Amino acid sequence: MPTRPSRRVLAGAVVASVVAAGLSVTASPASAAAPTPAQQWAAVQSLLANIKGRWTDQSYVNSIVNGMPSTALLGNGDIGVTSSGSTGVKTFLVSKGDFWRGNPGPATAPIGGVTLTAASGGSGSTNLALGATATATSSHPSFPPSRAVSGQWGSGYEGWVSAVGKPQTLTLDLGTSKTFTRYIVRHDSAARPSETANDTKNFQVSTSTDNQNWSTWDTVTNNTAAVTDRTLSSRTARWVRLVASEPTQGTTADSQQNPRARIGQFELYGAGGGPGGPGGTFVEEQNILNGEVDTTMSLGGQPVVLKTWVAANDNLLVTQIRSTGTATVRLEARTWSGATSPMGGFTQTAGVSGSTSWAARTTPSGSRWVSRAALASRLVGATPSTPTASGNTARFQFDLAAGQTLRLVTAVAGGGANNADPTPGARSLVEAQTGTALDSLYTGHLDWWKNYWLRSSVDLDDDVLERFYYAAQYFLGSASRNGKTAPGLYGVWTTKDDPYFSGDYHLNYNFVANFYGAYSSNRADLAMPMIDAVISYLPEARRRSTQELQQVKSDYVTPRFGTGGISGGVLFPVGISPFGGTPDGNYWQQVGNSLFNVVEFIAYWDYTRDRTYLQTKAYPFMREVATFFSRWMEYDAATGRYTTWGGPHEGTWARNPSVDVGMLRHLLTSLLAASTELGLDAGSRPLWQQMLNGLPSIATTTYNGKSVYALGDPGTVSDGRAIRPGDNTVNLEFIHPGEGLGLNSPAADRQRAIDTLDAMNSWGQDNSFPKVFTQAARVGYPAQSLIDKLKAQITAKSDPNLRIRDQWHGLEKSGATEAVNNLLLQSDDGIVRVFPVWPASKNASFVNLREKDAFLVSSALSGGRVSYVDVTSEAGRQLRLRNPWPGSPVTVTRVGGGTVTPTVSGDVVSFATQAGATYTVTSP
Repeated sequence: MPTRPSRRVLAGAVVASVVAAGLSVTASPASAAAPTPAQQWAAVQSLLANIKGRWTDQSYVNSIVNGMPSTALLGNGDIGVTSSGSTGVKTFLVSKGDFWRGNPGPATAPIGGVTLTAASGGSGSTNLALGATATATSSHPSFPPSRAVSGQWGSGYEGWVSAVGKPQTLTLDLGTSKTFTRYIVRHDSAARPSETANDTKNFQVSTSTDNQNWSTWDTVTNNTAAVTDRTLSSRTARWVRLVASEPTQGTTADSQQNPRARIGQFELYGAGGGPGGPGGTFVEEQNILNGEVDTTMSLGGQPVVLKTWVAANDNLLVTQIRSTGTATVRLEARTWSGATSPMGGFTQTAGVSGSTSWAARTTPSGSRWVSRAALASRLVGATPSTPTASGNTARFQFDLAAGQTLRLVTAVAGGGANNADPTPGARSLVEAQTGTALDSLYTGHLDWWKNYWLRSSVDLDDDVLERFYYAAQYFLGSASRNGKTAPGLYGVWTTKDDPYFSGDYHLNYNFVANFYGAYSSNRADLAMPMIDAVISYLPEARRRSTQELQQVKSDYVTPRFGTGGISGGVLFPVGISPFGGTPDGNYWQQVGNSLFNVVEFIAYWDYTRDRTYLQTKAYPFMREVATFFSRWMEYDAATGRYTTWGGPHEGTWARNPSVDVGMLRHLLTSLLAASTELGLDAGSRPLWQQMLNGLPSIATTTYNGKSVYALGDPGTVSDGRAIRPGDNTVNLEFIHPGEGLGLNSPAADRQRAIDTLDAMNSWGQDNSFPKVFTQAARVGYPAQSLIDKLKAQITAKSDPNLRIRDQWHGLEKSGATEAVNNLLLQSDDGIVRVFPVWPASKNASFVNLREKDAFLVSSALSGGRVSYVDVTSEAGRQLRLRNPWPGSPVTVTRVGGGTVTPTVSGDVVSFATQAGATYTVTSP
């Protein structure tokens, strides 16, 4: 790729001379060498202008999924919006971070959505069946006939599903007589491509003017297509009927033994109307710079441009609708509750209040909590028709004149456990919006994203890396905000009632992996919802430590602890949820879930040095985890050594699992330092130090003649595999997130890690993506090879919305931003290094990456030489910097003046810093 012109502008600096033999600095007033905020913003805009998701068709593939959607996404840390729809129909699916069902088990759930389409009752491109009254001979409780004419159809959608049996009949009442020449039936595999056996084989379409006498319009036999699209002689009728005599293909045992009619959508069009008729082009872009979805499409035969965004601090979804056509078109806005693939037990309602339409959803009742959420919509800029409501949908119509711009606004309210009816709150919020208010909210929305991007930025001179990096930051910033409920496996985007793994907080890395890169990206506050979620679960974790320890592995636990468990400690299952919920109560023979949590608590402290946080949140939790393991580990008083048992992989069992040992070492080291920092628990330090001193070494084994790191002590791993090539790199989690090996570690240990990475060859393993590249960077894996491996995975697995494609995993992929940051900046053993794992020949720069001890660092590499290092100290800690110009003299200047007296030891430059001060380091 050609080298791009540098986007960084160096400010001037007045500095003193430095003698080569040592380092003597006379301070003088100076400016930082890093770009100013205005220069940085110009560079960021240039970078992000071309990093967009882009679509040119209206199939909306994977918008309705059990995992993380692949279409355009919006979010403000509380509400999540997923772009969906179908040809000529625009839908935004809405979910909320704290809208979780509690029954029959905890899981995330969607609320509903907002649909914009041409009004029914017209002609041409309008779907005349849209919103018709639909009845059927039978239906599944969760898939009534109205779903076949809802207009909500899209990827993954299930429409009308009958009971078992044949034939089955779907009847539409259009309300008044209408004239049509074309019908489209979207069978099951049109939205669910793997369900071809459920496509209707034989069916007949008939019409009636009185609902008594029927006339056959078309007969289809031996159909195998996913969509039947037929243009016939003109018919005028009020009622239309589809009779499925053979509702399935009969090609599988299930479709033979349990035949059900499954019609995703039944559409009717007048002459020349419908998909493929007048409509023009379709383009949709996910604009991550401004946090918007921009759509160019046709509605009712007229071209429109839509701009959709969510307010930064208010739960408002806004779609600006601008006509670029030549005629007035009548449109309909529908606000609906429910799921496109619903489960039973939910309650959906809808209603109207003045010019406001609303829809609400309540989760199933049971022994756990019930949650309620509501959507309320209104039009700003014109007066719509009087809204109407039926079932789960409220709607109003409005005219959009040529060249006119209107705004459709939807408020989202509710969520939480056993909350009151949120409908009044949603209505009040949306009814308070005026054109002026929305203009102000939009300005605030743009400011939020500007400030977010200015927290830190990187210029990698590499489009592939930058597309992944900034998109990952976008997803995390959209899904997690301080003070909000933590995002689950798939962020805040839930489009089905049965998400994989309940969409929960999977603690044995997936949940915490979301935030791996947040600290070094200077966005540590995004991790606070995760920290708060773990703290809120502590009462249950304490109970489990005493009452459920046997469930980990009864034949090991019972002889040691009986039925009393471990008091004073905490025990977490694999999966938890808000409100003390436990979607996955399994332990899979693992006691290390608390360790995955606690190392993230420590990371927040390491990078921010927020003493209040340490005292009130991190330290108490660190102490409880240490208490558990002080009693869980086996101690040999004669040798002073400890042994611990657990499951390195789910369902396995081993002595001294490397992941547990590594994270325990990090916990105990940090706990001793925190105890001293806070002046607390001096009496406990001897035990903690004894535990630290007595921990075993990380297990190793031999593979293909080389020493490599193992999952646990060889010969004790229950499935006989001390290393699992091609699998999840659990055996290297002691490096990251365990902080157990770094660039300052012995060369032999780092080489063993590199050999292990090569032996594992897990670069493409789905679980490994958020960690393996960081693990490699932490030990100095060959830079260009590491970059090439990362880029290969990004190129092979990027979805259109720029997320890393993976059916089972979601937001955690953002954790690999830590790997990119670590290529540019690392601190190990207290020594900060710039461009530690970056090819010297490859230009790059970064602004305000955060390093341990609360340092904000900026630097640039150009033509094989580091230009400068700027460091802002937030906590006034000692800075130890590996000289970026080995063997050369350096100049250190405090921005704004002041005396700096650094020392040099080998190639490490050290000096005391003052909180709030910025220092520039250069070399003549």
